[in-house]
Amino acid sequence: MNRAHLSLVAVVVIWAGSFSVIKALLDDDVAAGDIALLRYAIAAPGFAFILWRARGLPGLTRGDAARVLVAGALIVVGYHMLLNIGTRYTTSGIASLVVAFAPAMTLVLAFTLGLDRIRPRHVAGLAVAFLGVAIVVALGSGSELSFASAKGPLIVLGAPLSFALYNVILKPLLGRHDLLALTAATSLVGIFGLVPFVRGSTVDTVSNASGTEAALLLYLGVLATLLGYILWNVGLRGLGPTRAVAYTYAISPLAVTIGAVVLGETVTLWLVLGGVLVVGGIAAAQGVSLPRRRVKREVGFGHEGADGHEVAGT
Repeated sequence: MNRAHLSLVAVVVIWAGSFSVIKALLDDDVAAGDIALLRYAIAAPGFAFILWRARGLPGLTRGDAARVLVAGALIVVGYHMLLNIGTRYTTSGIASLVVAFAPAMTLVLAFTLGLDRIRPRHVAGLAVAFLGVAIVVALGSGSELSFASAKGPLIVLGAPLSFALYNVILKPLLGRHDLLALTAATSLVGIFGLVPFVRGSTVDTVSNASGTEAALLLYLGVLATLLGYILWNVGLRGLGPTRAVAYTYAISPLAVTIGAVVLGETVTLWLVLGGVLVVGGIAAAQGVSLPRRRVKREVGFGHEGADGHEVAGT
């Protein structure tokens, strides 16, 4: 197995585990905002080094800069805050399957804005994925459908929506800038959007963190955020987007498994059915009929839980 394959295997495991890490921190009463802020504060020096090595983003216009700012706010604040807040009220496994819906949302936005042509396979795949996420949200917990049981998954749905907007906004920049440097730039500017969430609990989280909590935060900052992006970039360059995307379909199933084994989360038949429909529908809709050249333009960033450029994650 070459370096690209090993990198992608590592990414799948790291990103799948991050959902349980977030849930464990939330269960320890670490605030959702503190988790997002501290994970990016930990990763920030590495992102700054990446951007420095790439000599920034040469030729960045004012319009490009505006896109980077908005995209940074969407991915760091919108995606991670909604994921963290929603996961407090649901399981890590359900959260991972809802986040896996990000590519479907990205495709719908692309079709709506005329950025892509819709084809029968897209329609069929998206319909299956929509049905799957509806099952996960409504019945995945095994509880009777109620606002309380659906609250968490519905909040988490805002995360893939944020990621879809992030993808569409950055799409014009993908062919003109280094992908890893662009990811570093959006991550760094997005950190400033978390400043309003700094409060006394943030200081307390740092000063009173147990060894376990510190290790979990380092996992998110160093492994899931910084190293995850680097490994995804290595795999993407080595195998190309079409083959790299195939690995990402394992993230959510593995996340559900880790949540069940490590956190003792219940895996219901409805959750399994919904998960199969989400992942299968997206696999059918996303990469099957897209020409390789188009996919290469659209697939570049990595994030836990979704696929390709549309890999959304924690």
